[in-house]
Amino acid sequence: MSFLAKDNRQLLYIYSCESNFGREMLAYAKSIDKKIQTIDICNENISQTIWLEIADMIGVSLGELFSPEHPNAKDVGNATDFLVSDWLKIIKHTPSLLQNPIAINCNRAIHIKEKSDMMIFSEKLNNDIH
Repeated sequence: MSFLAKDNRQLLYIYSCESNFGREMLAYAKSIDKKIQTIDICNENISQTIWLEIADMIGVSLGELFSPEHPNAKDVGNATDFLVSDWLKIIKHTPSLLQNPIAINCNRAIHIKEKSDMMIFSEKLNNDIH
């Protein structure tokens, strides 16, 4: 059962306002020909269930969504031994760990690590329309 609303006509963009890259990619996300819903995790909480669903959609472990080694991220210590429950607690209190934003449309999700990721995702969405 999915807890994440997935609308084909809408792009869900999840980012941290504490990430320069996340803010920069927001402009690219807004250029996609879809209604956009943004979630800035600095100002809005995402439930633990939703975080797990997002990681599953992307096909990564929960910890792979976050960047504890990034210089802009607050120090959380040695993240190599964190359990899922640890990540769920930490991200709620340390949104700077989400340095790379997430885009979701319907049943497709991408963890944006480079500018080209957003462009490729946009092309795939446009090809689905035609």
